Amino acid sequence: MKNLTPMQAAYWTGRQANGFLGNVAAHLYVEFDCGNLDPQRLEKAVLKLYETHEMMRMRITSDGLQLIGKIEESFSFEAEDLTGSDADVLDRYLADKRAHWTCRTLDLASGRTAAFGLSVLPGGACRLHVDTDMAAIDPPSFCILMEDLARFSEDPQTGIEMGNSSYFDWLERKNSDADLAVRQAEDKRWWQDRLAELPPAPNLPEAPMSQSVHSGRLAAMLSPEERRSLTRTARELRITPSALMLGLFAAVIGEATGDDRFRLNVPMFWRAPYTANVERLVGDFSNILILAADPAPGEALGSLCIRLAERMRDLLAHSSYPGVNVMRDLSRARRSLQTAPIVFTSGLDLPGRDLFSERVSRVFGPMSWAVSQGPQVALDAQVAAMSGGILINWDIRYDALPEAWINATFDSYVALARRVAQDPSALGKPAFTREATAGDACRYTEGMLRELLSRLAPETGAQGPEEIRKHGLSDADLTDLVAFLNRYIPDMNLTREDIGPATTAASFARVVRTRSAGASEKVGRAYLEAIDVRDRASVEAQPAE
Repeated sequence: MKNLTPMQAAYWTGRQANGFLGNVAAHLYVEFDCGNLDPQRLEKAVLKLYETHEMMRMRITSDGLQLIGKIEESFSFEAEDLTGSDADVLDRYLADKRAHWTCRTLDLASGRTAAFGLSVLPGGACRLHVDTDMAAIDPPSFCILMEDLARFSEDPQTGIEMGNSSYFDWLERKNSDADLAVRQAEDKRWWQDRLAELPPAPNLPEAPMSQSVHSGRLAAMLSPEERRSLTRTARELRITPSALMLGLFAAVIGEATGDDRFRLNVPMFWRAPYTANVERLVGDFSNILILAADPAPGEALGSLCIRLAERMRDLLAHSSYPGVNVMRDLSRARRSLQTAPIVFTSGLDLPGRDLFSERVSRVFGPMSWAVSQGPQVALDAQVAAMSGGILINWDIRYDALPEAWINATFDSYVALARRVAQDPSALGKPAFTREATAGDACRYTEGMLRELLSRLAPETGAQGPEEIRKHGLSDADLTDLVAFLNRYIPDMNLTREDIGPATTAASFARVVRTRSAGASEKVGRAYLEAIDVRDRASVEAQPAE
């Protein structure tokens, strides 16, 4: 038995934590649209996969330890013959299956770290379903599994290549590394000196309250030509393509949220060479870097990309202290749960290969769906090399983010990446296109909301609790507030459920401004000016002392 790594422990506790963005497994679900596959042959290939990689049999005990179980307890493969289904029934069934597998939670206590399914479709086609839990199988490990599964499927006579060491061997050598322990202590002190400077999580607009998890994805492909252009541009800036795409992402998030300072969660998957065959191991090698992003209005995009790349180098140099521990230290320092709900993951700098090999594409066809979930994650933005181009894939918690807002933000990111690919001189333009600063973006909307709250709950005053529902308002008061906004601001369609338990005047102002396409700022300004005129008239009407 082995102790869980800090990242594994965070995954394990996060899947059991109730509350906002909790109670979900950290997992990756992928579908491939295949040609005609033999279910029995594929099942034997999957079995060989379990025999090859022991972390597919990993089990977590009730006291939080991990051990390797038996194949018969962990093996999970199902094949369904859907060849007799008509088109409408088949489409509904596959959509329901996708929704179920997207939000499923594999039973790690029973050793179920992966699940495989094959849907045999009419016309000689198949769909391969693969779900893996990140506590045992990180994203690079998923690619290793798919490569081996393709080998075993293509040639059933292929022997099992057992390495000289296992993930547990790697973990034991890492935990006994005295030099690493020294670096961890040094990096902990480095982080302690900087905790106070870490910016808050991005101020995200809230979706209407929902009792169920609803995850989905948005995806776009940049062409090979666009990828080559972005790679050349990154080289000219003396940064990596990943750093370039990260800088563009930070600019778009700053624009969309109105924040000029926020933190991002940037995963890394460095495999320290503690064993000779480390690149063939399946396991969880992940760590997270907590990046402070500050895309100031007026700063050129290229300058922002370079600054964040330099900051990432500093973070990598001090990554011996796990990012999970950094967030725990931050929560203790600020006496409240601190999160980093926006994740940026890049696979662009993998040495010399696309996300999946030519063999995987040949055997299983194109990847037609991919989505990941993770506790305390509202958006996981990913960029990866695929088919010579760049796959941009955003995994989204639609129960946490408004669909209109996330769609607009995604479109802005893709458009910005294409614009830079087509015209690198765009990097000389400001990161923010708006004239107002981040703090001014919702000034009049927020001022109007605070004024309305102070009138609905006079005892709390205009500077009352940040959370709207802590003002002591009744359901009728909230209904009146929503009705007022819908009446005077066009096309709002707000409901009382838009005001969740954690909704603040500032975050609700951003929702109102976004849905009204900025019209709320004009309404808010007119409202506050009218209040000011009325209050001055009231004062002037008072008799002199």
